[in-house]
Amino acid sequence: MLATLITRFSQLLFGACVLGLSIAAVKWQVFGSPPATSKYNAFAGACGLLVSLTGIAAVFIDAIPAIVMAGIDALASIFFLAGGIAVAVGLSGVHCGMSEAELSNESQNFLINGGKYHGGYGIGSESDLVGRCRQMEADAAFLFLGFVASAAAAALCYVGSRRGSGGLKHSAV
Repeated sequence: MLATLITRFSQLLFGACVLGLSIAAVKWQVFGSPPATSKYNAFAGACGLLVSLTGIAAVFIDAIPAIVMAGIDALASIFFLAGGIAVAVGLSGVHCGMSEAELSNESQNFLINGGKYHGGYGIGSESDLVGRCRQMEADAAFLFLGFVASAAAAALCYVGSRRGSGGLKHSAV
């Protein structure tokens, strides 16, 4: 039960971080609509929060079978992984720094430049650009950590369901 609670609270923490960082990324969009990646990551973070809260409740209430919770956790882990891969691919070739070449790459990246309008970008200052870049790197890191926590929770639930206990109260390591 302790291992299950640790994975659940890790899911909760990582889901909250992803949701907050992704909403901030959506808000800094000046021109056009925010990138689908940022909006999807906000969804993945909210989903991670919901799944973790459901999992915490399932530890204390036997109404949800462990195998069902394992499936829900597996789905959440897929959401986190897909978001992490999307951000990693979107940031490929971009290094967060203040050199001229790095700033040029950052300013042209659709995830961090705030949108493009008639050749201009929605960038406040160079330090804003570097901050956005680092924020997107953190978002990717928390998405991958959310994947690990959700996959671990799914594994613990699956092991608990195989031991014959229907719920999570007395299951999983």
